[in-house]
Amino acid sequence: DFCLSRGLGDVYKRQGYISLGFFLLILSGLVLMQSKGVSFNKRAVLSLIVGIVFGLIIKSFSLDCTNKDSGLMQTVSFTGSVYIDLLKMLIIPLVLTAIINAIVNLRNHDSSSVSVIATKIIVLLLATTGIAAVIGALVANLFHLGSGLELPGSGMSVNSANHGVASTILGMLPSNPVAAMASNNVIALVVFAAFIGVAALKLHNENKELAEPFIGFIHSAFLVVKKLANMIIALTPYGVFALMTEMTISQGFDTLYQMLYFIGAMYFAMAIVIGMHICLLLMVGVNPITYFKNVYKALLVAFTTRSSFGTMPVTMDVLSNNMKLNPGVANFAPGVGATIGMNACAGIYPAMLVVMTMTILHQPITWETVLIIGLINMMASLGVSGIPGTAFVAAGVALSTLAVSYTHLRAHETGRNL
Repeated sequence: DFCLSRGLGDVYKRQGYISLGFFLLILSGLVLMQSKGVSFNKRAVLSLIVGIVFGLIIKSFSLDCTNKDSGLMQTVSFTGSVYIDLLKMLIIPLVLTAIINAIVNLRNHDSSSVSVIATKIIVLLLATTGIAAVIGALVANLFHLGSGLELPGSGMSVNSANHGVASTILGMLPSNPVAAMASNNVIALVVFAAFIGVAALKLHNENKELAEPFIGFIHSAFLVVKKLANMIIALTPYGVFALMTEMTISQGFDTLYQMLYFIGAMYFAMAIVIGMHICLLLMVGVNPITYFKNVYKALLVAFTTRSSFGTMPVTMDVLSNNMKLNPGVANFAPGVGATIGMNACAGIYPAMLVVMTMTILHQPITWETVLIIGLINMMASLGVSGIPGTAFVAAGVALSTLAVSYTHLRAHETGRNL
């Protein structure tokens, strides 16, 4: 028996070394693909598929290396955690600089007519993003996304008490901006950044010489943070491979089924949002068929590139030449739309991910919860759109804000009870 157990131990050890070697070999392959100039989208999708396949192979053979203390699982968990932590590191500086920069960029549009148009455009973008987030949350709840899943190694539990919309909003106010940054209270930071941006804009209107140094600093800081975002998002294939491997080993075939189910639910929500936009066209007297004939080129570029900034020149062209809009509006609206809003990346996707996470944590989804999610995503879209990986960052903002607001409220209620 001793010899048999020792022999099995040696076999398991060799299996662990081999599995770890294959994991590192796949990571090296992804690095080689990047050096060869393979597109980011192809590498990201491939890493997702390979992560699932690799995890299913390890899971199917029931290898001892699936133990969380094994070298393979520690390496996989470390790689995925590094990627997630880097994304979380990005949220605070990105939101702060992006919102202030977006507001001060309005300084060149100071005429009354342009101000009215700009206000309407911004309100419409934010409102549709909030509605899209509500739709995403309702669809996710309707499809029971996350039901039967667990977060591997999280050990998380959430108080299921319902706090209400008003109390949650109070928990988001920036009574202490520094504390808000330290506790990842992103919505409080959004409000604070908006006040700073408006103040800088007013100062620019009163005294340009005093405001320009600050505006120049914010613009430069935003560009630096965007460059940092590019660097971190470039790591997505490696992070996705590690995260999908860990999730698949923990959940097995349930992961693949839930992923496909999530994609189907997301496209269903997107179809509803497209229907919402068709209703908006009808409300303003625009024939939807004529509209889609005029703008199909921009929609096609957007669908294939998934880049708002890459689509912007085409959008400006079709608005000016096909839709015959005022040149000021045709140039201003796409620029604003590429930096705030985004119904899918900043609305539907993060809302669905939040609902799925709350379902996994056995947190009840109420109408108040759905409205809070819509409000959070609408406000967060001011600071996360227009940068690479918008959906990832927006989801992080929504999740961290909900977590902070619930923690804040539980602490407040505990103190009140004492």
